[in-house]
Amino acid sequence: MAQGGWRPTRTGTPATGTPAPCSRCWTTSAWPRPTSSAIPHGGFVAQYFALHHPGRVAGVVLYESAPVTGPEHGAEAQRTVAEFARRNAGRPGLPALQATASISNDDEMTAALRGLMPAYFADYWGREAEFAPLRAAVRGTHISGLDAQLVPDTIDDRAALGALTVPALVVVGRFDVICGVRWAHELADLIPASSLVVLEHSGHFGHLEEPDLFGKAVVDFVTGG
Repeated sequence: MAQGGWRPTRTGTPATGTPAPCSRCWTTSAWPRPTSSAIPHGGFVAQYFALHHPGRVAGVVLYESAPVTGPEHGAEAQRTVAEFARRNAGRPGLPALQATASISNDDEMTAALRGLMPAYFADYWGREAEFAPLRAAVRGTHISGLDAQLVPDTIDDRAALGALTVPALVVVGRFDVICGVRWAHELADLIPASSLVVLEHSGHFGHLEEPDLFGKAVVDFVTGG
């Protein structure tokens, strides 16, 4: 990965507007109309794909996603991280959460991510023996927030999501500091055929914190249970 940062795009192939990896996956899938499931950046890709190619998916699971990025999303993340810090005042790991140094490469991103990792869980320190190995092993990739013209690359799907025609399941952890409950409610309110599941004892990693409830929500949605 280049040290200057990977620049992702939802569209994959700008000329066609089709997310290239998703398109290849759906073309070769054994399922006629699979259900798309994604988390954070992948959520934006899944939203885009479902909006532009509804005939190729049976539904979409938006897990810890949001309808918008940019300053508004960043301000909400700052607010929820500050709430996390207040709830955990006195914890020895909190100084790492306060780091604000500019990140410009993968090593810096990895260090910052490991410092932030407790904030990704509802109760990291209560389950530290379980989650510490993941924190020690995780690696981060620096992703530029700029597009090819070095302009901030933001997303705002709020005006479009009302036209989403496939069923959607929105899943969020109550204590997620990145794509939290505010955004999950917005997604559920904006998407006509949507349902919302809030994992009450999870942060950003509900599939690890409450795997049975997470798995049941997804299976029930996919199977119509």
